[in-house]
Amino acid sequence: MQTSMMKGKVYLMGAGSGVPDLLSSAAVRVLRAAEVVLHDDQVSPEILELVPASAQVRSVHKLGAQAGGLQEKINSLLISAAHDGHHVVRLRGNGQLPSARSDEEAQALAQAGVDFEVIPADAVMGAAAGANSR
Repeated sequence: MQTSMMKGKVYLMGAGSGVPDLLSSAAVRVLRAAEVVLHDDQVSPEILELVPASAQVRSVHKLGAQAGGLQEKINSLLISAAHDGHHVVRLRGNGQLPSARSDEEAQALAQAGVDFEVIPADAVMGAAAGANSR
């Protein structure tokens, strides 16, 4: 299959409480299948241990961009990795989504035509989100 025909997907999620046992089953599944992970510094090492050793894992705060340009750099990396056909996880350390930054990321992905999904991090929040969708 040619790279141009490959279709990746981005998963936006928070790290929740930072305790792996409290993650939703969907969050664990997504992390275990990740090929590229862009994470905040606040994400616990225990959560990052769920990511396969073969995945490209990067702390976004070490990208070297100024504060204003950092979000643009993150958006660019998410879009590029998805266009390359990768299973990409944007893992935020601020607990639950949504946040203003995750909304910006979702908007940038939508404008670029990238398939994305917001995954509840904590099992309790995931159950609550499911209850609200009925």
